[in-house]
Amino acid sequence: MELNDKISAIITGGASGLGEATARELASLGVKVALFDLNAERGEKVASEIGGVFCECNVTDEASVDAAFEKARAANGQERIMINCAGTGIAMKTASRKKDTGEIQFHPLSRFDQIIQINLVGTFRCIAKSAAGMMSLDPITPDGGRGCVVNTASVAA
Repeated sequence: MELNDKISAIITGGASGLGEATARELASLGVKVALFDLNAERGEKVASEIGGVFCECNVTDEASVDAAFEKARAANGQERIMINCAGTGIAMKTASRKKDTGEIQFHPLSRFDQIIQINLVGTFRCIAKSAAGMMSLDPITPDGGRGCVVNTASVAA
């Protein structure tokens, strides 16, 4: 796929870190970029700097994701690139002992569930939404490709 102004991309977690760097690089190549993120202040700033569009988005919420895709597609057209950089993590042992009391403490299941909802379910939600949209496009590669999905992870994930 040739990266140019005929291609649009959506990047989750696009307001900072790897997502921001990816958005900046794609925009420098002419790609129309939409940033999905919870941090509206930072997202608006980055989008303004790169000529992109910011879509406030909570990947754990179906309605939020739907609204973000709708806004991105209204501004840039159907994306051919979906890059998932949204993610979170917690540096905590599964089980440990308190030094002062010896009491065993466990990693809170609620926090683990939140991580799974963002890193796994949220990523899958965006993949499915994007892939369904890409199916409406004409192929642009000799093997029938209509776009691509890139999923990232880091030590935080």
